[in-house]
Amino acid sequence: MISKPSARAYVTFWGTRGSIPTPGNSTEKYGGNTPCVHIQHEDTDIILDAGTGIRNLGLELMQQKRKMDLHLLLSHTHWDHIQGLPFFVPAYSKETNIYIYGSPQKESFLEGILQRQMDVNYFPVDMNALQAKLIIKEIEFEALTIDAATVQWQEQVCHPGGSVRYRIEINGKKIVYATDVELDKLFSPSADSSDDNKKLKDEYNDFIKDADLLIADAQYTQEEYIAKQNWGHSSIETVLKVAHKQGVKQLALFHHDPQRSDTMIDKLWKKHSPHYALHDRPMNTFWAREGMTLAI
Repeated sequence: MISKPSARAYVTFWGTRGSIPTPGNSTEKYGGNTPCVHIQHEDTDIILDAGTGIRNLGLELMQQKRKMDLHLLLSHTHWDHIQGLPFFVPAYSKETNIYIYGSPQKESFLEGILQRQMDVNYFPVDMNALQAKLIIKEIEFEALTIDAATVQWQEQVCHPGGSVRYRIEINGKKIVYATDVELDKLFSPSADSSDDNKKLKDEYNDFIKDADLLIADAQYTQEEYIAKQNWGHSSIETVLKVAHKQGVKQLALFHHDPQRSDTMIDKLWKKHSPHYALHDRPMNTFWAREGMTLAI
């Protein structure tokens, strides 16, 4: 008997911009919405971050007219990663269960900040208006199991306030979401060589090693990074080098700087992508684009 092949996971980018939404003619190609990525595997829906991109995802999900169990993994609670949640239409449906996961370091802070975001001083509708069943959880164990997916996570300290990176493993494929981390603090030639830094480097390398898809924060060029040190984001050049060294198969550069136009991103792609595509260990490198779907 020939076994039926396992269903593939589909990764769709709904928001790729960092820091603040950037609508307008100059950002139409790569998108102006802030971070949101959707992973769908059969009937399993995993959502990474709830930036403004989650609004359009919600409208798409509601067209399916089905009861939904949605699993929302938050990297952290800076505004650009949670500001779309009040506009997420499935959250107003009694037919929806939403499981929200975040850092155990935050304790009760996670639930509190989501509630305060919908305070009357900031938003006309309070959290009690959400008809979906919300189950807010700080992650307690090393790994989560969500249907056929296993989710590993690690804290990232090289970002103001911290953040969490996730590795989702489905059918032997690895999808890593590692945004909002300042890798140059760990990997640049001038980085601190302490044992603590070496431990952080080793943890990151092991986490992304041989990933089928790495979605990585690459907000700045190396020249821009000089003036943006300690802001919690990585340079493009550092991300490329580290990812390639660890055998990443596909690299999605993510969390685009608000000042970065489509034309600028196109130039960056032409400058960097061919080198890794033509390498003896090829790595498909691209800048994440809103609306793009990948089959993994």
